[in-house]
Amino acid sequence: MRLTASFTFTVVAAGTFAACAAPQVDVAAETEAVRARSDGVVAAEVAFDVAAVLAFWADDAIVQGAGVPQIQGKPAIGELYGQYFESGILKEFSGTRTHLEVSAAGDLAYEYGVNKFVMVGPEGDLLDIGKYLGIWKKIDGEWFIVALAFTSDAPAPVPMARE
Repeated sequence: MRLTASFTFTVVAAGTFAACAAPQVDVAAETEAVRARSDGVVAAEVAFDVAAVLAFWADDAIVQGAGVPQIQGKPAIGELYGQYFESGILKEFSGTRTHLEVSAAGDLAYEYGVNKFVMVGPEGDLLDIGKYLGIWKKIDGEWFIVALAFTSDAPAPVPMARE
């Protein structure tokens, strides 16, 4: 009987020590940190500022858009943003996050939401509404986008009514 009590005490003590030794993560604070970074990247996108947008991306991040090959690395992602922002084709962009969740460990997060593009078309503006899924990772104490996937809700952009 003494061996069982000693064993039980050892297991309880080890579990208590492990729980005390593990760093506690403030998931609410990390969620706010990711939310602020997410808001920052959307603000930079709305401003069509490639350099500001790239500050939110990890060096080895990936982008997976519908109907195109995967893009990997910050330089290639910068080229993609440049094509959108500097070509004059994109008139308006907005993204609206609908969900954000941070892992219990506080090192990974994901968000998803809706995006809206207004593009210049040959016969007037075109509207494209879709969705996105972004993955954030905490790297050296800062949150960065490591993966983004986005798709349109329509087979092709829809002509907008002329005003």
